Amino acid sequence: MQVNVKEFLAESGITEAFYPGKKLVHTCRQAGEYRSHCVVFDWRDPDKIRIEVKAGLSGRDLEPKKLKYYPVSFQTPTYVDIEVVNDNADDDKEDEEGKGKGTSGKSGGGGKQPGKKLDDVKTMASSAFESVVEGKVPELGKIVEMVVLGTQIATEAYANVMGNLAHGIAHAKVSTTDMLAQAGKFVTKYMPPSFMKPTGDEQANYSYDREKNADIGYKSGLG
Repeated sequence: MQVNVKEFLAESGITEAFYPGKKLVHTCRQAGEYRSHCVVFDWRDPDKIRIEVKAGLSGRDLEPKKLKYYPVSFQTPTYVDIEVVNDNADDDKEDEEGKGKGTSGKSGGGGKQPGKKLDDVKTMASSAFESVVEGKVPELGKIVEMVVLGTQIATEAYANVMGNLAHGIAHAKVSTTDMLAQAGKFVTKYMPPSFMKPTGDEQANYSYDREKNADIGYKSGLG
């Protein structure tokens, strides 16, 4: 299933710049010890974005001796891998071509243009960099893998889980157990959020077998 990454970030309330090479940690501080968590947006691989829910606020893997104090719902892997389908390369190319056309030809003055001051050059470079960063958020990506609480999620349930994840990020409280429950509530005529786009037959029923997956190590009510 395809996902509009830019819209997903907006839906999640993420306003910080996100681009290739960037690792962004969105913290979710909670009252009480060992309940705070974070969502890591990792685009260090230019071809893939990983969105991962982690215990703690650092965005790093915690040592087992510390991780064991967190709810089991944050001890087991929960992540989404998105293959970058459109990184706006075409838009950048069009912009470059447009700039080339706009600067072709000789100026009417015929003489040398006055040199720019160093401060002006720095300002222009900074502005250009910010523009590139803004434009690098991909419009289109494809979810290639989704795991919640260590459980592989079926393609038909991607939209449900992504919608729940975006809501949790926006409210600074992600419940991985709720995300897994959403995977089991897939209905035939479910309307996906605006940032999701089906790529095939997404209308098949998907049933989450709670008994079959009861031994994955989490308890009901932990979030």
